[in-house]
Parts: sequence; C-alpha cells; structure tokens
Amino acid sequence: MFVDAITLAAVADEWRTLLTGARIDTVIQPTEHTVAMQCYTPGGGGQGGQNRWLSFSAHPQLARAHLTARKPAKIASEPPAFIMLLRKYLEGTRIEAIGQPRWERVIEIIASSRRDVDSDERARYRLIIEIMGRLSNVIFCDEQGMILGCLKYVGADVNRYRVIAPNVPYVAPPPQMRVVGEQSLPRLDPTTLTASQLKAVALEEAARPAPVKKGRARASEQPTLWQLLSRNLPGFSQLLAREVVYRATGNSDSLALQDENTWEEVAWNVREIAALYDAHAWKPQLVERVEQLAGAQDAPAITPGRSEGEKGDAPTTPGRPQGYARTLQRYVAFAPYALEQYAEMAGVRILASSSINSIIDEFYAGAEWRDAMESVRAPVRKVLHTQLERCRRKAELLQKELAVSEEANQYRLWAGLLLAHQNDVKQGPQSVTLQNFFEGQETPALVTVPLDPRLDAVGNANRIFHKYHKLRRALALVPPQIEQNAVEIAMIEQLLADLMLADTPLEVALVKAETQTAGYMRGAKGAAKAVQKQQKPVHKGKDKGGKQTRGKPTPPGGVPLHAQSREGFTLLIGKNSRQNEDVTFHQASSNDMWLHARGVPGSHVIIKAGGRDIPRSAIEEAAALAAWYSQARGSTSVPVDYTLQRYVRHMKGGGPGMVIYDHERTLYAEPRNGM
Repeated sequence: MFVDAITLAAVADEWRTLLTGARIDTVIQPTEHTVAMQCYTPGGGGQGGQNRWLSFSAHPQLARAHLTARKPAKIASEPPAFIMLLRKYLEGTRIEAIGQPRWERVIEIIASSRRDVDSDERARYRLIIEIMGRLSNVIFCDEQGMILGCLKYVGADVNRYRVIAPNVPYVAPPPQMRVVGEQSLPRLDPTTLTASQLKAVALEEAARPAPVKKGRARASEQPTLWQLLSRNLPGFSQLLAREVVYRATGNSDSLALQDENTWEEVAWNVREIAALYDAHAWKPQLVERVEQLAGAQDAPAITPGRSEGEKGDAPTTPGRPQGYARTLQRYVAFAPYALEQYAEMAGVRILASSSINSIIDEFYAGAEWRDAMESVRAPVRKVLHTQLERCRRKAELLQKELAVSEEANQYRLWAGLLLAHQNDVKQGPQSVTLQNFFEGQETPALVTVPLDPRLDAVGNANRIFHKYHKLRRALALVPPQIEQNAVEIAMIEQLLADLMLADTPLEVALVKAETQTAGYMRGAKGAAKAVQKQQKPVHKGKDKGGKQTRGKPTPPGGVPLHAQSREGFTLLIGKNSRQNEDVTFHQASSNDMWLHARGVPGSHVIIKAGGRDIPRSAIEEAAALAAWYSQARGSTSVPVDYTLQRYVRHMKGGGPGMVIYDHERTLYAEPRNGM
C-alpha cells in the first residue's frame, strides 16, 4: 500500500494550504466505497474563488484520500443514508482545521457552522478518514466524539475494541506495538532512533525461534533489513522501509544483520525521513515503468495509464504499418519524498510534481470506477453467459438431430427391400437378410433388416415407413431451428460486446433493458422506466415567437458517439445494438461508409461522406475505432470490413443492429481510441 502515514502527512499539509476556510457545498458518493465533497475556497487579492473536489475512499485495495482534478462520476443516482447525513450536517459548513496523527494512516477534517444566524457560537463536526486496507472507513462524529454515521458499520462481533456505529463514542485505532520476547512494547520513535537501538532489535529478532509453518519443510529465510524496520518503527510501510535501506546500503533487500557503520547509516536515514514531518520539505515523485516490447522500433510514447497495470493507446503516426509493437507504460509507485531506489532501475522513469494530491489522483484515476462498473456489469453478464451456454448446447443437439438423416435413409431402404421381397419374408423371425439390388451392382450386397415377429413383410414395411416419415418431418424442422438458434447466439454475443463497451451505469442499464426485452431477465416493463429515469431530461426551449417547443427525445438506446476525423469527416459510433441500428439505418445515407470488425460483435462505425470522396486515411482512422469498440479490442491487429451503407441490410429474424452486408473490403487496423 502506497498511501502510508507519511504520504497522508504530505496530503494533510497540502489540504491545510488549499482547503482551510473552504466551504463544503456538495457531498456525493461516486462508488460504494468513495465519498466526494465539493469545496469552495474564497479568492484573495482580487482573484476569484475556486471549486475543488475532495475524494476519499475506503476501498479494501484502493483506499486513499486526495484532491481530484474533476468531479467524480456516480454509479448510483440515489444517495444512501450516510451521504444524506453528511449533506444534512456538512453542506454549508467551513473547514476549520485538518489533522493527521503522526505515523498513523488517519486524516481528520474539522468543519463548523454557526448554530444560529444571530449567534457566533459554532457547531463543529469531525470527518475521520482511516486508510487501513480492508479496515478502511469514513467516520462522521460530532464535536464530543460521538459517532453520527459511518461508511462501514463494525459491530462488537467483529471488533470488540472498536465498535463503529452511530451513537457510540469514537475510539482511535490502537497504538502500533512491537513484540519483544513475550511482551508488547511501543514501537521505536523514528525521530530519535539510534544505531544501538536498531542493533539490539536485530539481535533480539535473530535470537527469536522461527515460527513453525505447516506443510512441507522450507529453507529458513533470513529477515531483511526493511522487514526489521517495518516491524519495529511506526508508520513505516514497505516502500518507505525499502527506501531507507537503499539509501543506507545501496540495496533495498539487504539482510538484517549488518556492521556498526551500516547501523549508523540506517539510523541517520530514518531520522532524515522522519524529519519531513516537521520540515514539510516534500518532494512528491511518481515512478512510471516503460516496457519496450520485443521487436518494437520507433514506438511512440503512450498516454500514461490511469492505474498500475492499465494499458493505454496513443494515436499512430500516419503511414506507420499496422501491427507494430507498442510501448506500454504503467505507474509503479509514488511517495512524497525522493524515490532513490528507482533512480538506477532500467526501464523506469521518475516524474516529479509539486503536488502529492495530483500524483495520487493520477495513480488511482479510474481504477475504483472500473472496479465498481464491473460489479454493475456482473449480474447482466452472468445471465447472458448462462443463456449463451444454453444456446450452444442446443446447437450441439440440433446438429446431432441433423446427423440422423442417414438413419432415415436406412429406414427407407429397409422398407423398400421388405416390399420387394414380401413373398420371401415370413411372419415370425426377428430379422431377415435380403439382397440390396437397388444399388445396381452385379453382386448385390446383403442387408440385414430387423423385424417385428408379430407382423408380416408388409406390416413391417409399413412400420418402418412410419419411422422414416416421422424422422423426415422432424428433419424438416431442424434447419430453421438451427438458423434461429444461430441468430440468437449472435444476438447474445452482441449484447455481451455491448456490455463490455458500456462505460457508465446508464450504458449498462441500456444493455440490461435489451436483455430484459429479449426475455433473458425479468422486469421488461420496468426496464424502460429505469433507463428513462437515468437519462438526462430534454430541456424545452422557445422559438422566435416565444412559443414553447419540445426538445428532441432521447433515442431508446442512448446517443451514439460522434467524432471528427483528421480530414474533417464526421464519424458516428454505436456503442450498443440500438445505437448501431440508429447510426446505420437512420443517420447514415446510402453513400456513407460503413465499418465493422470482421467476425466479432462490436460497434457500427459510419463515415459521413457529405458528397465528398472518402480518403484511405479517414477509412483507416475509422477502422481503428471500429476495432477498439469491438470484442477484439485486446488484439494488436483486427480485420475490419468496410462497404457503402447501401449494401448493408437487416439480418432475417435478427434483433436491432444485426445486419448482413456485401461488396465489402477488408483492412487490418490496430485498436485505438481516438475519442
């Protein structure tokens, strides 16, 4: 975890400069674990004020607190009870102070407002943000420390020491302790740490018997120096401890047992880092790893990713061949001090900034939103995957039924042979072997025909003919069922692609509505109302005569994406089935260019010709968008078909946006989001 105690100290320092005296105007909850507040800071020296968004998250893996550059998007439209509580007490208050207990991952905002219009007495409230991994929480208390509300309730059955619930006094996290022998002692003070203290701790831990681990025996590993610091110093995260060890020894993985000079160097570096609390000489840095893939030549730099592990794309240079290897970048770490341990590391770039808040915002931007969106998509995806597996099993069964056509031909042969040899076949035997002279061979083959002993030759022939005709009737129904099932599979795969491309709750709601309309989920009647509720209302206007006019209604699938090519052509992109239907058959004309990723579900992309000839470069640019907004987004090269809109028509029996086309050409494009 990179948001450690010393990082929060730097964040708190920046907040004191930017937010002291700011008015809290709005409180929202972007995701399940995040609370955001809009704070207005009055201007000074003739300058206007400024709005800033303050965000803090209690996510188990992404807990943090920082200022963010833009208003966070919201997953749910209805605020929960905790947000309503914060709005009741905090909106309109002013931030008086910001506190951060030394070496604790806790930051506190104290806000106040007048109790009465005619009184100078102020009511104060405490908003406490605890950044502690899965134990992270946002707690709202009154001035006396009584909890009024919290983001996560913690009962006595979970934690007897700290019950976090309304109308319970707030208890601070327990002090950080270290184990010495059989007793727990307070951790060593980093500001006054000495080499002798470190050496004594190292010797004590070396003499302590190693814990016995279950399972197969493993070779005992010697403790490293950074682990020693992390266990015995308060607030020393892994990143901070490794930085101290690297500065002292040149190797962040140095072992715990060192000589006298090394202990002096480590203790000095610990005191130097700890002095930042009082010196406030922060030097925020962000570490970015740049990996060059094998075979990449002259690969362009890509816009920095939004979180560790995310890959991004940048516009390619015109004329660059398709499928070239790309440079991937991701953020590795950040800290409010110089990260010397990464300075000599190959393939790493260190970015300096004057603001630790902007670094945290850049490091985590979009990560929690994607996690929250995944939880929104999951129920719909589960239903669609279940239905897709069902259709695939049905396709296998239909193919097996189609394979019995050979059995029907055999029944016909048996019945014909029985009628031809009816004088030679007597009643009673269970089978008979007859010559098959229907094949016209010089030496007829012998065929064994099973019989019903109770029937004669004509009766057995009629019985077998009945089976033959029954199979033929069934086989006549199988091809239409196969075709209908194939259309349904294509529709489900398109819905899954629409779900993958959905970036907002509204877009997911549109896909869910289509799923409910198709009968895969319940609530088809309420689906349209739910979508309309999330869509922004259309504002009415007035014409030149002052009469009220109606705004254009929002399409049922939402508004397609619009983009502009480098040559000035308008590009239309449908992000779901309804939008595909709209851009292809309602917004495009017969001479416009239509594009779609070949063989995979995805978006329809239209290039509006406007009476002009469409150059190859515009088609390539639109093809990159068609590849990006398709199920093949993760590929490096995607075949994209393009043809004129006049050659695109609806698929027989297909749903919205399901088409067939001809006169197409194919080019290969690298998926790239140029929006």
